[in-house]
Amino acid sequence: MRRLHNWLTLGPLFLAFAVLLSPIAVFADGFTYNGFGSVAGLTFKGSAATAVTTDGTVLRLTTANFSESGAVYSSLPFTLGASDIFSTQFQFRFTNPGGIDPADGITLVLAANPNGLGGAGGGMGYTGVPSSVAIEFNTYNNGLNLPTDASSNHVSIDTNGVLTDLALSNVYGNGSCGFTNGFPAQNPNTVPGCMSNGQLWTATITYDGSNLSVTLLDPTEGSTFNAITNYPINISSFLGTNNAFVGFTAGTGSGFENHDIVNWQFANTATLPTPEPNSLSLVGAGLLALMAITWRGKRLVARTLA
Repeated sequence: MRRLHNWLTLGPLFLAFAVLLSPIAVFADGFTYNGFGSVAGLTFKGSAATAVTTDGTVLRLTTANFSESGAVYSSLPFTLGASDIFSTQFQFRFTNPGGIDPADGITLVLAANPNGLGGAGGGMGYTGVPSSVAIEFNTYNNGLNLPTDASSNHVSIDTNGVLTDLALSNVYGNGSCGFTNGFPAQNPNTVPGCMSNGQLWTATITYDGSNLSVTLLDPTEGSTFNAITNYPINISSFLGTNNAFVGFTAGTGSGFENHDIVNWQFANTATLPTPEPNSLSLVGAGLLALMAITWRGKRLVARTLA
């Protein structure tokens, strides 16, 4: 009987804390994953899974192994705002590079279907995904096989599952990152400004209905890099719809690295709003309040009986 009494007393408290610590926040026009201890609302493809790291539970799109391809999408489509407005911010970390060089990178993708999984290696899990637009964060120079792939440390825009490399920009002006014995001759991947340097990077992407912008922040650089500024593109014309599944893809080939997404916020608004408490959080707050009242009542009874 005492055990039952203890559970009835403490059970709601444990539940309340579990709810309040949920990594997912929901607001009217999007979502926030502060981590990926819960992956509710996400669809996984290929090698993509979760992994526990020093950053917490992350989305691991590929592991540091040869020839993998992985993708994660929102399970439900988002109706983009007026003139297809959206904004998103996420943090990523690429670790454990090996093979011929750190490779190959990730994309942030908007697609008409949540099942697209493209080729491994230089395809970054994106090649072949139809009716889509992607922003790639590329860490390997496939220039011999992909003439548009002009550096081993760049951001660019791809469309309809083709690595078009529109608006290509070398990150922090450094287009050569890899192992010192890589091809072509490269800076070590550990230097500031190389996306494969193992640091926790922050990427912010905004779209005002007509123009796309991308910024990056490497903490070892200490200042924001404007990778793409107001690039004109009609995203809905590539998707063929105003409903978009949003997510990430990645690939490894003869070179590899862990491609981890540490947290992620998305909104179909021009700027990222402050998340409002979701219903679960409100339930958790209510349970905590109830526990406080119950605890205070017990103390009052104990004092009365003393």
